[in-house]
Amino acid sequence: MGYAKLLDNDSSIPLHRKHAIRVVRRTGEHLLSLIEGTLDIARIESGKLTFDIKPLKFPEFISQIVSTFKLQARNRSLDFKYEAIGELPAVIKADQKRLTQILINILGNAVKFTKAGTINFRLRYVREIAYIEIQDTGPGITGAKYNKIFEPFFTR
Repeated sequence: MGYAKLLDNDSSIPLHRKHAIRVVRRTGEHLLSLIEGTLDIARIESGKLTFDIKPLKFPEFISQIVSTFKLQARNRSLDFKYEAIGELPAVIKADQKRLTQILINILGNAVKFTKAGTINFRLRYVREIAYIEIQDTGPGITGAKYNKIFEPFFTR
């Protein structure tokens, strides 16, 4: 990842190659986030998960997420559609790491489990709350599993 970052900052590299380097960087960051996500599960279970709330350039952040999953969907012959409903604020306060993990997990599953068709990612922001909707033509989650998804996030 460090080498990809150095290449991305090299002004002698042509623009079309820089795009490929950025894809490599984002993919590496995605893999790192999967590892960190696994560690976070242990933190959630032990009650030691903390949040790092900072200003986040929201449209740029969402654009990076969308471009990553558009590419993944295209590689699986899926149609990926993104729709911002209304205007998004330029900056929000959020834990970028946690928000990235959530979106990568949900969108990653949509791409992974959708064999054919479309993934729709809709986002609207109203009164300091982001409403995120992901809809796909995949098989979905059974009722029995659906009720267990959020169990780790509730204290006992």
